[in-house]
Amino acid sequence: MYCRKCGAENADHAKFCGKCGAELVQIPQESTQEEKSAEKKGEENLQKDFEAEETENFQEIEQERKQEAEQQETKRRKNFRIAAAVGISAVLIAGVTTGVYFGMKDKQEKTFQTKIAMADKYLEDMEYEKAEELYLESIKIDPKERKSYDKLAEIYTAQGKEKKAEAILKKAKENGAVAKGQEVPKKEAQSNEKPAAEPVPDEKPSPNSSSQEENKGEEEDKGEHTQDQDKIDDTKAVSLETYVDKVLVPKYGKCTAGTYESKYVKKDSEKTIVQPERLEKQKGVLASKLKDFDGDGEKELLVLMLKTGEEDKAKKDEKHNHVYLQMYEKKEKSIKLAAEYLALRNVMGNAETERQGIFLKESGGKIYICGSTANQYSLTARSHEYGMFAVDYDGTFREYASTKGLLTGEDHEKEITDISAKLEKIGLNATAKRMRGYSELWFEFDESGVEILAELTTTEQNGTEELSEFYETYDSSVLKPVQRKVTLKFDKKEIEAAAKRTEERLKKEQKKDEAYQKILDEYQEALLMGASEVQKDPEGYPNINPLLVFLTETDKGKTEIIYTMYDIDESGEKELLIGSRSNGGDERVVGVYCFDGVDAKNMFEDQTLAERSLLQIYENGTMYIYGSGGASYGNASFYRMDGEHTVIQTEQYTFDMEGHPEQPYYNDKEALSKEAFQKKLDSMGKTVSGLKWKTLSERITGEADLEVAKKAEEAKKKEEAKKKEEAKKAEEKKAQEEKAKKDEAAKKKAEEAKKKEAETENAGQSQEGIKTPENPIQQEEEQTPVYSDSEIQKKLEEYYAKGTEDAKGEEMTVLEQESTKSEYLVKVTTKVPGNETAEQVLYEVTVNKITGETVQKRVLTDGKTVTFLLWEN
Repeated sequence: MYCRKCGAENADHAKFCGKCGAELVQIPQESTQEEKSAEKKGEENLQKDFEAEETENFQEIEQERKQEAEQQETKRRKNFRIAAAVGISAVLIAGVTTGVYFGMKDKQEKTFQTKIAMADKYLEDMEYEKAEELYLESIKIDPKERKSYDKLAEIYTAQGKEKKAEAILKKAKENGAVAKGQEVPKKEAQSNEKPAAEPVPDEKPSPNSSSQEENKGEEEDKGEHTQDQDKIDDTKAVSLETYVDKVLVPKYGKCTAGTYESKYVKKDSEKTIVQPERLEKQKGVLASKLKDFDGDGEKELLVLMLKTGEEDKAKKDEKHNHVYLQMYEKKEKSIKLAAEYLALRNVMGNAETERQGIFLKESGGKIYICGSTANQYSLTARSHEYGMFAVDYDGTFREYASTKGLLTGEDHEKEITDISAKLEKIGLNATAKRMRGYSELWFEFDESGVEILAELTTTEQNGTEELSEFYETYDSSVLKPVQRKVTLKFDKKEIEAAAKRTEERLKKEQKKDEAYQKILDEYQEALLMGASEVQKDPEGYPNINPLLVFLTETDKGKTEIIYTMYDIDESGEKELLIGSRSNGGDERVVGVYCFDGVDAKNMFEDQTLAERSLLQIYENGTMYIYGSGGASYGNASFYRMDGEHTVIQTEQYTFDMEGHPEQPYYNDKEALSKEAFQKKLDSMGKTVSGLKWKTLSERITGEADLEVAKKAEEAKKKEEAKKKEEAKKAEEKKAQEEKAKKDEAAKKKAEEAKKKEAETENAGQSQEGIKTPENPIQQEEEQTPVYSDSEIQKKLEEYYAKGTEDAKGEEMTVLEQESTKSEYLVKVTTKVPGNETAEQVLYEVTVNKITGETVQKRVLTDGKTVTFLLWEN
């Protein structure tokens, strides 16, 4: 026999090649009927064992294959018999038979390739069960093709099922399976050739009939198989497909999808700061993706690796969890870490609410790996952290857009402008728009056209009851633990659901903007109506602070109403602050509004913010209001938001300088001196400053210039359309006026002509020998007509062809009736409704031949008379 690897000839009983040492595979020879039966029986027994172990539907697919083979065999033998009987026709029939055979083979090959392609895709996504099922089905279609066995061996090896991997490779040898390009050597193939008129299902075309290009491709396939075979022969070998499960997971661990809880613990020596415990039990491989990231034709392995308890470079006493991007490539026969990138910082750490994730976005022929962190510390240490990145890979991770770490505070204008512009270029429009509108540097993971790899969220579970109890005692045991959700697999339904959630959230944000705008509109209306009207109708202005209207009215030109947006409790939703500013001085907050999901809500409805009160907002989320009753009396109150769109009064002090001069600030728990109370205020940290206040005439949401330009353009178009419509109406009005003038002039001319005629008649009566009214024939002879009968008839036909208010032009006919020296009389008929063959007289018309004056009398209905100059119409 011949060696598949080097082609050297060996003895028939040899198991290994004497030249290269490769294992030899027996090539089945033509067998006798008895041998075939025995062989077939043995194969069926092996097949049954294999079916029982690997798949339940093997018999159904195998039966289909056998039925197709039997049908093909019947057609083949029938055609062969006909060819032998007919003689010359055998050539034609053989050609038809061969065409049918190869048509079936093509169909079978197409089904095989489809299943292999689908299985490869599942294997790429490391969905081993689905890949295994499809590779098993492909074996049933073509048991002689080696690739399916090899891939199954990889899957079993990755799952630690070494014996199963060995069994499937043994099965491949028993079935004589070889990869493409490793067919039976030419010498043996020629000895097994059958007549062209009776093709055999496993027969391959002779190399002599192949083109040079096909032979070249065949040689290339052989070379590829040699490399693959070397890898598969060693079932312990590691590939990119198996590297995660065989190497990384055993070494670093693996994160699992699910929901986890973290209790609150105290974080400072004074026990006033509590935060959730950092999650440590989830670590290692978070997710992975096998894809050609650098476009070189070879796939790379992207791994998201979660490392826990890493020291913070800036704060040596703190530890955090971080997610790294790791890219692995195959170098010769080993897998190497080619690049690493710190992607997500402070993951599942001490923040009350978190949203982190990483996804892929393809644009412009590149694959961008994108991710962001959004952490909110909202219970005792008020702050937030934003960080985002978008990188591609070309041997190393290259930053396309990045915040260069986590940012805190409100002032990110430069980063927002630069990053949002870049994100729009690669199709991440929803993120770019929200960034500009709300100054928040995190991704919309639910953008359309992205592939999410992992998403990590942390949610606070405490309501008003728990928070009220906590702020009284600062005992963390009364708080519910935060919930952490790890999501790793995203199917089509999940992505569609996520997109729907984003759409609903964006609608909610729009509704919030409209609700806040309504508050500002109410203030503007109140200013126009005046303070006295507002006091008369307080129910008509339920959302405003009358103090502002009063101050603005009594101090005209010096006090103005201002507003801004600020997220007091770092919940991700900004509140509307209404304030006043006098003579360009400091701003004073006199109204705080939040959005409860339906409408804007005044957080201090009881007019806590009155004329002699002062509100200060601290960066830690505390709102401090001091209400003065005079130089010696007052109230000092502390408030926090509860996460349910209301405020909780955490502490309240009475200030009484006359009754308690040593400790004027007191409540039912303690009494404090001025110095001690001031120390208490100082311990809260800094007050919020640098807010961007606007006047009522300015926009609320700070939308992007692009959106402003778009709306301005739409307004401009509407204005132009309105002007066009007005111009059209003016033109029509002008035309009507000109027509009215023309009609009036014609009427006047007709009246003058009639008057002149009457004067002429009267003058004739006064002269003897001249015709008189008693002698009309003589009068007609002395007056010369201006218009002839034919001219008048033609003009009338043209006139009535245009139609009148009583009938359409095509329905009327002008009938010549009678003509005198000075008049031409006609009747105008119209069709009878419901009877197209009948006509009736609509008008009797008389035309003065001298003046052209026309009198139209409507015969039907009312006998209405209309006079006009025919030649003017």
